Amino acid sequence: MKYEAIIVGGGVVGASLALLLGQVGMRICLLDKGSPSRVQQTDLFKGKTASLNLASIELFKKLGIWEKVDQYSKEFTNIEVWDSEGSSAITFNAQDISETKLGKVAHNNNIISSSFDLLQKLPTVDLLENESVLSINNGEELIELKTDSGLNLMANLLVGSDGSMSSIRSLSSIPIRTWSYEQTAIVSLLESEIPINKTAYQIFTSTGPIALLPVTVEGENLVSLIWSADKVYAEKLLSLRDSEFLEELKLKTEGKLGHFKIREAISSFPLHQLHAKEYFSERTVLVGDSAHTIHPLAGQGLNLGLSDVIDLSERILSLRREGRDIADLEMLKAYSDSREKINLRMTALMEAFKRGFGSKNPWVKLGRNLAFSVANETKFLKKKFIKEAAGIT
Repeated sequence: MKYEAIIVGGGVVGASLALLLGQVGMRICLLDKGSPSRVQQTDLFKGKTASLNLASIELFKKLGIWEKVDQYSKEFTNIEVWDSEGSSAITFNAQDISETKLGKVAHNNNIISSSFDLLQKLPTVDLLENESVLSINNGEELIELKTDSGLNLMANLLVGSDGSMSSIRSLSSIPIRTWSYEQTAIVSLLESEIPINKTAYQIFTSTGPIALLPVTVEGENLVSLIWSADKVYAEKLLSLRDSEFLEELKLKTEGKLGHFKIREAISSFPLHQLHAKEYFSERTVLVGDSAHTIHPLAGQGLNLGLSDVIDLSERILSLRREGRDIADLEMLKAYSDSREKINLRMTALMEAFKRGFGSKNPWVKLGRNLAFSVANETKFLKKKFIKEAAGIT
């Protein structure tokens, strides 16, 4: 079977790209090793949540999935950030950039379900599930894939959106830079004694940052926890009884939201940083986590991946309108150079935050307290940071 593009990986990023290209009539194959189209109704609000910035929300509106996603999303208008090791604090408000909100927190499974509802109605998009790519072979005008079930697929362009352990990146021999953050992300869905309302919280502690995000589950206002804890401390946390864990969380968050109750079992995963040295090879291009991962402390990972999708789709469609090869090497390099610059800048910023707030050096503490104070009082700096995070140029 021959396609204009084959997209491997049916998560939020891959499905969004398939929608953007499929909705203008491109012949697309979306292939995934799992069954993303079969998200159960009971699982729509389980698992990962995503903090969507304004640019990502606009993309979902364009794709036609936002109305369904928004039914179960929760907006936040403020972000409160403070350092538990000092007196530093800063508050970001939507009004600072003349907006009504800074973003919304949505459920990944609901986004994927909404996307596949539309993808299944597009006549030029084929969905292949429970298939893995075994090999790829580059020809002069096409790239050929062989799957584990014996299918032979051909396309002008192959897109890897299959996550940080990307098989497409590996099969294409695209080199990476990677290192461990020496931290473990601990995540859960919680109920708080004091309503979180429309505020997202980021607390920096000596053992790692804690993010508390407002979420909605079937009409209830709950809290999504992402606790990035140093490895040894994380092991201790994960060994605690639930009541002890929640007491430790209350202590670390300084009682801001009172007592907590667990609504979804605690889970964890190791944190590492990854960045492809280039986002492309011949007739192959990477988007999202297959190209780059980032520390979750600011919730920017998915937003960066969706920005990849916006950039790449515009370049592909421009070449297609001109009747040119959509895998043009100069275009792929231009996309790679453009996105790498932006993604590395955000990665460097998150790394600076992590290292700066992880330091126990008293001079570093004094410096970050001063920096927080200056940033909080300087409207220009606050506005620039908020616009960057919100995806506003």
